[in-house]
Amino acid sequence: MRSISFVTLVLACGSGLAAQAQAQEPADNSLTLSGFGTVGMVDKTGAPRWGLIRSTAQKGAAADLSATIDSRLGAQIDWAHGNDWEAAIQGVLLHRARGAVSAEAIEQAYVGYRPWANTRLRLGRVSPDLFLYSESRNVGYAFTWARPPTDFYAFAPVVAVDGLDVEQRWDAGGASWRLRATTGTIRTSATDGGRSYSPVNVDDILAVGLSRESNGLLLKLSYMQSRVNMAQGPEYRALLQGVGALQQSPVPGVREAIAPLNDRLWAGGATRYLALAAQYDSGPWTFVAEGSRLDVPSSTLDAYRGYVSAAWRKDSVTYYALASRSRPREAALATPDVASPLAPVAGPAAAQQAQMLAGYATYAANQFRFDQRTVGVGLRWDFASNAALKFQFERFHVRQNGAAGWRNHDGQAAKGNLVSLLVDFVWGQ
Repeated sequence: MRSISFVTLVLACGSGLAAQAQAQEPADNSLTLSGFGTVGMVDKTGAPRWGLIRSTAQKGAAADLSATIDSRLGAQIDWAHGNDWEAAIQGVLLHRARGAVSAEAIEQAYVGYRPWANTRLRLGRVSPDLFLYSESRNVGYAFTWARPPTDFYAFAPVVAVDGLDVEQRWDAGGASWRLRATTGTIRTSATDGGRSYSPVNVDDILAVGLSRESNGLLLKLSYMQSRVNMAQGPEYRALLQGVGALQQSPVPGVREAIAPLNDRLWAGGATRYLALAAQYDSGPWTFVAEGSRLDVPSSTLDAYRGYVSAAWRKDSVTYYALASRSRPREAALATPDVASPLAPVAGPAAAQQAQMLAGYATYAANQFRFDQRTVGVGLRWDFASNAALKFQFERFHVRQNGAAGWRNHDGQAAKGNLVSLLVDFVWGQ
């Protein structure tokens, strides 16, 4: 409710300012208000009691049939002064992770300046250039599918960086080039699969995106390095202390058994992200592909991700197919046997308690693993100039200990179907 009231106030004030500006500002000033939204339903079969998470910044579905996954509403105020100065603020209402603060609903809020025609500097809250749909992942009307592929996009709650953004454009060799660099910090919230929600602080960010576009072909290279710190609740801290105590055990075999588990209970550290993307539009046909590597040492977040999509448009209807995959670099951890070496020394009761602790810790370490594949088909009908109806059918296969993209998962493998029906719209564009 705090997010709703805050954004409502901001956008209401912006609407009034826009109306006033249109009546009073001189010709070289412009202030406009626009918006976007999605109203949709998703029905899931298979994976009992699991709820799909579109992004780890969201809470996820609470039932097999849910309207909270894709439904959202956003508005943006843009201001420009001649060709030099610009500013924007964008607010988005969606079903965010429990405990998210109001400020997370503001996804853009910056002032920009162009010292030269092809150079732009922005200061404030901006989108890092990490994906093909970095600035439009919440604007359903901007892409063909029901949602950006969750196998590729869901792991990152990163939508905006508070800091500085520098962009340079140029033409060379018959192609248009763009280089954008971003530095700053991120304050957001994330879910680890629906059972707990934690503040996430990301510092020392350097994000760089380089793209080339020519004859309908867009190629993009993205890189980001940062330092992540996830807030640790009392239960997680107690778990870390218990595992640390076991690792200090003088009993032969216990320390060796628990060492891999202690290394994987990740709560922060250095990260690196590298991605390649391509999009080709030949008229009726459009092909899109993205691939990435997330490097997080000593964490089950470390993974490869990718997807490919093909779409064919005839009149106002677009038919498409989509396949995606997320694969961790390391195998899931198995629960170590600490009871056997402990029992002769500490007794059966203490050994059993230590074994239960090892089991809980193993489950916690594997909770961040995204290990699944998805294939789907769908259609998009642009029934109006500013609105589209979408239908999408997907078949998913989640491997054991790979369900970080789901709420209330039990860590087991699962297969199932998703059927999505939604309407995307924009206004004031």
